[in-house]
Amino acid sequence: MRRSGLALLLVASAGSTAAAPIELVPNRAIYELSLAHTSAGGAIAAHGRVVIEFRDVCDGWTTTQRMLADLTDADGRVARSDFLVTAWENKTGREMRFDITNSIDGKLIERQRGRAMEEADGSGTVELAEPKSMQFALPKSTEFPTGQAVDILQAAQAERNSTKAFVFQGGDKSALYLSTVLIGQKVPAPQSDPAIDKAGLVKNVPAWPVLVGYFPNNAQSETPDYEVASRLYANGVIGSMSLIYANYTLKATLTQLAPLPPAC
Repeated sequence: MRRSGLALLLVASAGSTAAAPIELVPNRAIYELSLAHTSAGGAIAAHGRVVIEFRDVCDGWTTTQRMLADLTDADGRVARSDFLVTAWENKTGREMRFDITNSIDGKLIERQRGRAMEEADGSGTVELAEPKSMQFALPKSTEFPTGQAVDILQAAQAERNSTKAFVFQGGDKSALYLSTVLIGQKVPAPQSDPAIDKAGLVKNVPAWPVLVGYFPNNAQSETPDYEVASRLYANGVIGSMSLIYANYTLKATLTQLAPLPPAC
């Protein structure tokens, strides 16, 4: 499992050119992982944890996301995956810096570090520093995770039920996807569990069920590489999620939600 599938919905930028402002809540969210579904060739057991931190750092937004998961295959072998992403995006949505590591059983199998930039005309370029220095172009008007989240929230507020865009999540060329988003009916005042959300960050905050499919950019495929189903709150907080891969589905259940102090 190369990607955790969480990067797309981490933050929404108040610096967007969108008509409706998005008020964000810096927060730390903790999710417990379990196996929700499996099929032939998929994991037969899974457990772990995801931690996502979102912060306002004055000149932009930072996110730190770590996913630690133990997956058991059909032969009873257990593999521990440790996936860590740190990213910074400026509030115009035109620059992103990223640092990604992926380890299996304590052995580093992937390290990707670099930055992506979008020009005023919508053209984009990625400068990758690790694992080797290289550049590649992005399709015009490619979004970064912040911009994608902005589009989803604004589409939801406008009562649109779908949106579609190229999204670069950070990394090499394989991190460029064509994403399709389905947005369900607004939940005006979803219940908030005070044992999980002690500060009431999502109490009486409207939310929408969202399903995002990530399709490979380099092939005409009717099947996404993976999908993420979640409850997305109007303030950018993500509720419990389903991470849907080809042969299995992981459930990420929100267990702790806490505010983080802004840097500004």
